[in-house]
Amino acid sequence: MSFNQIVWKMAKVHYKKYILYFLCNSFAVMFFFMFSTVYFNEQVVRVKKLESIQYVLTVPGVALVVFTVFFISYAHNIFIKRRRSEIGLFMTLGMSNRDISKLLLLENVIIAIFSIISGILSGIIFSRLFFLLLMNSVGLQEVPFQLNSKMFVYSIITFLIVFFIAVGQSLFLILKRSVIHSLKSDKIAETIKMKNPLLGGVGLAIIIGSILGLYYTYSDPKAGEFLLFWAIATLIGLYISLYQFTSLFIELAKKYKPFYYRRLLFMASLDYKFKQLTSILMLVTVMIMITILYSTIILSTYMLNEKQVIDRNPFDIAFIQTENKNNLALEDLYSIVDQKENPVQKHLVIPIYTYYQKQPYSDWSYVYHFMAVDHFNQLTSNQFKLQDNEFVYYINDDPESEGSGNDYNQDVIFPIRNENVTYTRKETIIEKNINNLSNLHDFIIVSNSEFESLKDKLDGFESNLHLINVANWKKTTNTVERLEKSFKSYNVNTPPIVDVRVENASEEDLFQVASKVEDYNHNKNSNGILFFVTCFLSVIFFFGSFTLLYLNLFSEIDKEKDKYKKLKYIGVTTKEVNRIISREITTLFFVPTLVGTTLAFLYIVAMAKDIGGITKNPEILLHFLIVAVIYHSIQVGFFLYGRKKMFYYLTGH
Repeated sequence: MSFNQIVWKMAKVHYKKYILYFLCNSFAVMFFFMFSTVYFNEQVVRVKKLESIQYVLTVPGVALVVFTVFFISYAHNIFIKRRRSEIGLFMTLGMSNRDISKLLLLENVIIAIFSIISGILSGIIFSRLFFLLLMNSVGLQEVPFQLNSKMFVYSIITFLIVFFIAVGQSLFLILKRSVIHSLKSDKIAETIKMKNPLLGGVGLAIIIGSILGLYYTYSDPKAGEFLLFWAIATLIGLYISLYQFTSLFIELAKKYKPFYYRRLLFMASLDYKFKQLTSILMLVTVMIMITILYSTIILSTYMLNEKQVIDRNPFDIAFIQTENKNNLALEDLYSIVDQKENPVQKHLVIPIYTYYQKQPYSDWSYVYHFMAVDHFNQLTSNQFKLQDNEFVYYINDDPESEGSGNDYNQDVIFPIRNENVTYTRKETIIEKNINNLSNLHDFIIVSNSEFESLKDKLDGFESNLHLINVANWKKTTNTVERLEKSFKSYNVNTPPIVDVRVENASEEDLFQVASKVEDYNHNKNSNGILFFVTCFLSVIFFFGSFTLLYLNLFSEIDKEKDKYKKLKYIGVTTKEVNRIISREITTLFFVPTLVGTTLAFLYIVAMAKDIGGITKNPEILLHFLIVAVIYHSIQVGFFLYGRKKMFYYLTGH
């Protein structure tokens, strides 16, 4: 019998090893290709550039690459570990190192080719399916399913690099070992090093300290720098805690001897598995944490879109009108805006006078917007009364997002007719009452008579601020489009602006229409794409973490089967074996899930401080609970499936 015949016969007998290895690599290709269909989608790329959502894709992308590297390496190590004794046998029969290298390379090349083909085909199918399901659920049709060369090239190259690095490393180690070591590889015990329960407490303290540090520094302007530091600290503490988790738990359990001795066999087995699988459990925990954290953040952003739009746009439609720009007659304006099914309910016209004060020794000008106090009272429902040379500094912004408003804590001085006139600040008001229009961020509110006087004395620009509310702002899409088209046609026929007003802003920006519906549609599109991308990645991460857990459980199923057979010889019943198996699987499945969920929640609490905290934003907690419940519900289904399969393999029931 030739070597080729021997190899072929052994491959047929141990075909399950090859199938498991092939499926793992195929899954890795599929996961990365599915991510590529999102990352390189033209519409997502366009939004990524315009909306600065690079970080939303970068962090999960890096996590997915790390997962792919680890997953492929781990699958390959399991495959080689289960074949070391076979390779040792080949060596004893006279197969040279060159023959061994040729055999392993040939096997892995064939498996790699079929993994790439099956992984990409399944990735195309599942990506297309997820695109259809998620696009319909999000309500977006702007992100079509696409395939391009980058998706294939990056997926294949990434897989091949990681795959052949793992193959080369294992091949080097195999050829370096002696024949006897390879033959006895199944008999060599894996030792557990450094059992120190105290380190488990240290790891937990590091996690708590990192989260407290994030909580107290997240509002800092340099929060990005701190975030990376605290995230690294959390990962370090997590690894130490997971590695020493069972040692600490056993040490505490020993204080309650009846509890400890009834579960002695379970605890000893669990302690061994936790220390052997620490890296895998940590990777799964981090993937679960990222999935739940990102899903909650993006879900909250998507669901709060309407509220945010209303807060940013107090009026349904707003625009600036001057003598030569946007100057439609009132009848023409109402013919566009005032429709029978959506009539105008409120229309304010507020005169504004804008003065550009040139700064000394600079080409830069400071912009002052003046408003009469009566019009300000009409806008804000206040009852201010001002004397001449008094002013109220009004900042058109959310009080929580705006600073202290100290720009005009001092008096202001204007050069009027070769004389410096001083105006005294009476009060500073920070309220959001006007839509986001170009340059209209702050105002100097003066008395009515002083407003008219400033128009005569300062060389500035008159304009009217139009603020309109209708019955239903969500039905103003066509209205806003017609209004913008009419303004554009009118403005084209008037002389272009060439003065100081367009030094730092274009004419189009100065006379834009700021409407709720456009802001809503814009954010719905970008936030919807973000929500879609996050859901897509969450699905990939979920199946990736489950596949990794499942692989861990069944990678050494033969050894587990032998172990439980020996336990039966010393009187352990099938019922007791099933109980031990159930406890082990439950712990391995749900410790990463619960820890990842807890860390995600604590990070959300820390990050929410920047917007007033969880108590002021209870909807964030609701969105977290929705994501967590959905994730855990699906996880329970996979757990029941995995436990049933484990019972069947180990006990035949």
